[in-house]
Formats: sequence, C-alpha cells, structure tokens
Amino acid sequence: MNNYIIMPKTSDQWLLAQYYSMADVFVICSKRENFPTTSIESQCCGTPVVGFDTGGTKETSILSSEDFVNYGDITALKQKVTKYLSENKNPNISLRASEEYSKDTMAKKYLAEYDVNGRKERILLIDVNCKYSSTGRIVYDLHKKLNEDGRESTICYGRGAKVPEDNIYKFGLDWETMVHALLARITGLNGFFSFFSTQRLIKYIDKFNPDIIHIHELHAYFVNINALIKHIKKKNIPVVWTFHCEYMYTGKCGHAYDCLNFTEECGNCPAVKDYPKSIIFDFTKKMLQIKKNLLVDWDFRIITPSMWLLRRVKMSFLKEKPIKVIHNGIDTNVFHPVESSDLKKQLNIPADYKVVLALAPNIMSDSKGGHWVLSLAEQMKNEKVFFVLVGDA
Repeated sequence: MNNYIIMPKTSDQWLLAQYYSMADVFVICSKRENFPTTSIESQCCGTPVVGFDTGGTKETSILSSEDFVNYGDITALKQKVTKYLSENKNPNISLRASEEYSKDTMAKKYLAEYDVNGRKERILLIDVNCKYSSTGRIVYDLHKKLNEDGRESTICYGRGAKVPEDNIYKFGLDWETMVHALLARITGLNGFFSFFSTQRLIKYIDKFNPDIIHIHELHAYFVNINALIKHIKKKNIPVVWTFHCEYMYTGKCGHAYDCLNFTEECGNCPAVKDYPKSIIFDFTKKMLQIKKNLLVDWDFRIITPSMWLLRRVKMSFLKEKPIKVIHNGIDTNVFHPVESSDLKKQLNIPADYKVVLALAPNIMSDSKGGHWVLSLAEQMKNEKVFFVLVGDA
C-alpha cells in the first residue's frame, strides 16, 4: 500500500486540530514563508515542527531552530523527522507554544502599540480578508479583543464572503476586483485600480473617524493603494502597518526570495510573471519608485511577525522607520491537543504507525512543496511511518 494520503483543503479548524494532534511530527517544505501559521498551530497541538529553512519558518519553533535544513535537502530533513519519530511527544511543547502564540498575547502587544502616544478608543483595521485566511483571522481576533477592552473597533476588508456582524464592512466590489486583476495583468501595474471600492473605503474612514488605523495586506487587486495612503496622510491619522509579506518595499513581490533588487531599484524582474503577474510589461522599477515617493516621508510604524522579515525591511528604503516584531497569534481554545484516534482510523492508518503531517493551502504546488514530502515518503516507505498531506486544491 502507499505510505501516504493526500486530503483536500479544509477550513474546519476543529478538524485541523485533530490532524495536528494525530501527527507525531509536522513537516513544512515551503519555498517561501514569512511566519507560517501552520507551524504555530501544530505546536499548540503538541506536535513538533521540522522543515526547510526558508524565510522566518525556523523562528516559529519552540524547541530548536536547528530542526530546519537547507531547502531541498531531503536527506538532512529525514534525519530531523526520524529524531522526533523515535521520541515520545514532549508535553511542554503545547504549553510553551500556547503561551507564546495565543491570540491574547498577540492582542496585548498590539494594544500597547496602538497606545504609544495615549489610549486609542476608535481603531479601524484594514485587510484583504476578514475572519477567514491567516491575516483575516488575525484581524478578526484583534477586533474582538478591542471590543472586549471597551474600545470601538471596525474592520474594513476587500475580498471574500460578507461577514454579517456589526462594524465589519466589506468595501471591495467583487466585479471591480476582477477588473483590477485583469488590468494588472495587461498593464503590469498592480494596486492602481479599484476606484469605486477605494472611494467606498475612504468614505467609511471619514465617517468612522478613527483615532488610529491598523493596516495589514493591501495587495490582491482590491484597492488603489496610492489614493488610500494619500487620503490617510492628508487626514493625519496615525497608522500601524503589519507587513505580512514583502510587497510594500518591493516592486511587486510578496516574496522576493534571493532577489535583492529592491535594496536599490527593481526592474528586469525575474518574477514578473509570478503573482501578482504581468503578461507583458515590467513596471517594477516604476512601482517601487512610486512606493518610495508615497512612504519615505510618512510617519508610520511597521510591525513584522518575524525577525527575518524585520531584517528584510531594514534592507529596504523603509529602513529608517520604527519597526518591531509581534508574532502572529491563534485561537488556543481550538488549537490544543485533542483526541484524534478516530481520525487515524478513518484514514486507515495502522495503529502502530507513526504519522508525519504536512498541511498548507495548495499543498502540491511548487511553492508549498508537497512534492518534497512525497520524496521523503518514498525514502521512508519501508518504515512504519505514514504521511498525511492536507490542502490539495
């Protein structure tokens, strides 16, 4: 029989907690990561993490940053996996991870950041999503904590299903998002369209009149970045901006990999056809210059979820901005060790087999590295080890 199974993507967090709890070790083989949520979810469920040393991945580890190896080194990765399979799970993993990565810990640090120059009562949060996706959950959790603290919070988001709750506003128009994506592909310009959606957001900001704005992700074809930032600057509203990726200091890349063009000027982009893609034109030099003109003289504070990303920002034109690290937080009421024996039976995994888990959206894509996990499974096919890959599109 095969020693692996590939399961579909799921948004059921309780099921995800069972997957994590069932595993003896979690493996992450992504080509690019800034601070992977899956790694902290796994550890909060008591399962150690090993993988490739890409981006800020190794910073998530509660146990050791030495558990991460060079990208593509399957032999070294096998050694790390085997080490944990030969041991019993460490009960302290979940406790330590839950203390470090709870949404309460995250919220406490963000509230302190909001209140640097006095308590802020009205906070407006902006993101591409709300409640769903990694950043969407972060924004939603912050919103709830702000309300619990007696403050007035509102979320403005551009894409995804409408969330029918008070003070949550989807300003993005789906048809305009599709037009924006098409125009970006044709013109090579990203973040320059969505006029009507952006005007809806600007009107909402003026109506809410926030004491501070917390921006998260602005890429993904749903807002005119220039128009939004110029309006916020004109209104002189304080801003905290969490960089979850590299988009705001590169020509267009959310993940620049080994490319360091952004430290001087972009152009001749090696990733021009990657997301956010351009079919023909390379305007990365122009877009980086526009970002410099927009942001260099603006007084705002930057948060990153990892030291790796902080160091990348420090290499960019934003290096003089105030910047600090606040780790992403998750719901530890969901992600903690749970009973998973029934799930193991449902997947027809022999009771005496150890389980290696890999979980990511589009797990079999080149960027998420499912093929590396299958290579690892092939190397361990004669051992009592079963691989579960979750996230097939």
